[in-house]
Amino acid sequence: MHHTLQIQEILLNIFGHCCQYEFGVLHVSSGVAALARTCRAFKEPALDVLWEELIELSSLVCCIPKASHRLSSKSYAFHRSLTQIEWDILRSYTRRIRSINLVEDMPRIDHKCFLDLLKHPMTEPLFPNVRKLYIQYPGDKHMLLATLPSLMSLDIRLANLSFHPYHDETVDMGCIDPKFICHWRNLQSIDCSEMPLDMTTLVHLSRLPALVNLSFTLPSTLPDQISSSDSPLIFSNLKQLLLHSEFLSPVSHLLSKIRLPAVTDLAACIDFRPARQDLSLFFANVWTSGSPRTIQALRLIQPYNWGETSVPGDRPVLGLEDLRLYVPFSNLRWIQLDIEWKIDLTDSELLTLVSTWPCLEELSINTEWGWNTLGGITPNGLLQLLHSCPLLTWIAVPIDTRAEIPPSPTSLGFLPPQCTINFVDSFIEEESVPAIAAFIASLMASSQLHFHAWSSYGMIAPYRDVCRERWRDVEEWVGQFR
Repeated sequence: MHHTLQIQEILLNIFGHCCQYEFGVLHVSSGVAALARTCRAFKEPALDVLWEELIELSSLVCCIPKASHRLSSKSYAFHRSLTQIEWDILRSYTRRIRSINLVEDMPRIDHKCFLDLLKHPMTEPLFPNVRKLYIQYPGDKHMLLATLPSLMSLDIRLANLSFHPYHDETVDMGCIDPKFICHWRNLQSIDCSEMPLDMTTLVHLSRLPALVNLSFTLPSTLPDQISSSDSPLIFSNLKQLLLHSEFLSPVSHLLSKIRLPAVTDLAACIDFRPARQDLSLFFANVWTSGSPRTIQALRLIQPYNWGETSVPGDRPVLGLEDLRLYVPFSNLRWIQLDIEWKIDLTDSELLTLVSTWPCLEELSINTEWGWNTLGGITPNGLLQLLHSCPLLTWIAVPIDTRAEIPPSPTSLGFLPPQCTINFVDSFIEEESVPAIAAFIASLMASSQLHFHAWSSYGMIAPYRDVCRERWRDVEEWVGQFR
């Protein structure tokens, strides 16, 4: 054997190329198992790769002699206590596991079997090196895994029984005490988007120096529970924060009681339309909670609910003065604003805004709810905007299809090399289709540009169906021009 194959790091790197991820799940080639049986030198690194990620708890039970367990109704169970030799066998595999990814657990192990595995007689944890835990269908037994002391990343997802009827052990995350998170000291990432946190847990998280990513549901009463002695809570190294809340006001209130000196990505996802004063307070508290120079992504999202019946005419209008709230954050690269408001911006106002952000890569305004305007940015204004933002890769803005079409875009010089334009709910008349198609085709000749329009059901203007059909005609015309 060549001497380089006796170096463990080289073997691990080679064997690692026999693995690939599909839909977030690690799939290991059967060749790795064959390598583990080839020779003594290959055995250890091959087993390390084979057992790096655990996706079925039942696979552990299958590693020990069949005399210790039985399979009944697609569920494994122990029918006697495991011997020390059997525990040693399990330990030889579980010490290699770095990630537990429970997407599905079929065939399952029963509750007592699960408890036996976690409450083993050994002095050290059964999973001493697990760093990442992902649970897509959380059950009561699965939550016990969250006490593993070595965890550095947690991602818990809630499955609704109406969508996944074959999983009968799903639980309401609101019924789980979030204080189990307080077991960790080295946590780097936590994503519990559907689980509300309490004050004790939030205070604990603020004291974790390694925490860089945090996402959770914000109860409306939580900000009031933060005492003056604890406020402000300082998340010293947190880079990404995503807050889920019914209303925007609790988010603003929380931001007034925390400090985020290192945050780069701040997002709020709310259920109901914010008032104008809520918007002002939100941006003001974003400013005071973190360093305006560090924030590169600022997102405020109100997801559209299927079957929404609101009338566009009832929506308030968001104009330049409202969007000036973004201006103090001069290092923004990604801007996403999607709320149940109308948008009213002219060419000059949009150009004034984007001139504030020299490194802008995404400007996404109301991709779900639409702008609800018959106008929009003119073709000439769009050209100037693209010319002003050379790093732009995504923009959502309506285009005024009735405005004059400018000459070839090459006359304006450099355009972003790759960009997707979402024309959201742009109104278009039938006679405007060929001219707009020719304009878009000329843009595509100078840049790798993609475009679409009317792609969300939140756009409920009365002319929606006819405009969708005309934008399909635009796509056909663009194909002919190219």
